[in-house]
Amino acid sequence: MLSRENVMREALSELEAQRARNVMTEKARREEAAEKSAAVADLLEQRRRLFTSGMRSAFSSPGKAKDISASMQSGVAQINAQLRAALKACGLPEDYLQPVYRCAECRDTGYVGEPVHEPCACLKRAVMNRLYQSEGLQGLERENFSAFDEAIFPDEAIEGKKNTQRSFIRRCREYCEQYADGFDPAEGKGLLFCGRSGLGKTFLMNCVAQRVLERGYSVVVISAYKLIEAMRRYQFGEEGLEQVQDMLSCDLLCIDDLGSEPMLRGVTVSSLYHIVNERRNANKAIVVTTNCDADDLYEKYDDRIAARLTDPSRMKVIPFIGVDVRRFARG
Repeated sequence: MLSRENVMREALSELEAQRARNVMTEKARREEAAEKSAAVADLLEQRRRLFTSGMRSAFSSPGKAKDISASMQSGVAQINAQLRAALKACGLPEDYLQPVYRCAECRDTGYVGEPVHEPCACLKRAVMNRLYQSEGLQGLERENFSAFDEAIFPDEAIEGKKNTQRSFIRRCREYCEQYADGFDPAEGKGLLFCGRSGLGKTFLMNCVAQRVLERGYSVVVISAYKLIEAMRRYQFGEEGLEQVQDMLSCDLLCIDDLGSEPMLRGVTVSSLYHIVNERRNANKAIVVTTNCDADDLYEKYDDRIAARLTDPSRMKVIPFIGVDVRRFARG
């Protein structure tokens, strides 16, 4: 799991490097324009001298600093107008010597707003992109509530039910979005999605993970198979301490396809119990998808695991029903 704080530091460090590149680009452009046009070179020198003399005057006569600043700004504006004309005359864009920014909103600082600074949209995107590159989170760029398409689910009544599969998945989506929007890591409330393959369980789990991540909380998404493999490596002292710590400490742990993992003696059940129980004791939330129903969970795993995953005081159990939408789409 990538710490959001670490990712933020990395993104801000990249913006600092970008500002340094901006300065180099501006310098190269000034040198190019000055070499191309003697008029541009002369105007740049005039502007430099005006800045220097104005600053000296302001420091030596603080009481006149306001008037000096106004006069300097007027002089700079006149020179800049002449510079634009000179640049155009030598075949360069009029704005060629303007400050260079990748993001004009924050000028590559990462923050906007006065007097209260807030993260710029470009910084938020950079943080999210880095988080999406973390193992297990790559799919969240594609599988999120914005990409949810209920039209892929059949709109005919489910056999033995009054409602259609489409109306059912719509209600599931609405509930999951409410859960994600109201997610509070201090509550420890989780979700258990049960049902056969192809009913949308993993997609909705990823939707929840993406929204919770977007809201600034730490999320780990991992398949049950990889979870058991990580725990096996950790148990036998090979590696994996950091990954196990991430699974235990993150705000939301999403375990996909519980029941597909290998049943390794002395590893699988004890590992699952350790993760589920430790997170329960720490009041931390879990979202789980599985092809098993509640009875299958009790039969396949230790009763203590099944009881914790189906505890109505901590977990909302959502049974997914209908036909495999992948087969429906092909049909």
